[in-house]
Amino acid sequence: MALTRKFVDSEGVHWQVYELSTDGLAGDPAESWLYFFSRSATRMLATYPDDWAQFDWPGLERLCGHAQAPVERAARRESVRGALSANGAEI
Repeated sequence: MALTRKFVDSEGVHWQVYELSTDGLAGDPAESWLYFFSRSATRMLATYPDDWAQFDWPGLERLCGHAQAPVERAARRESVRGALSANGAEI
């Protein structure tokens, strides 16, 4: 079961945050991240403390402040391929 929390930030925006994981799907290594969403924004954070679910609202707001808008997986993959090609790596 995914952990979830709700909080209201200092500007009155209501957020919900989930801890999501790939659980090693399709042979890939397991990845997890925090997924924050409100009515007007979505953010993801890949590096976060294990005890994040115990944080108070200001602590959750700080984590949310470090989170970034999600990048589509296909776009991220193409970005990595472009960087590798630019460095002369074969793909």
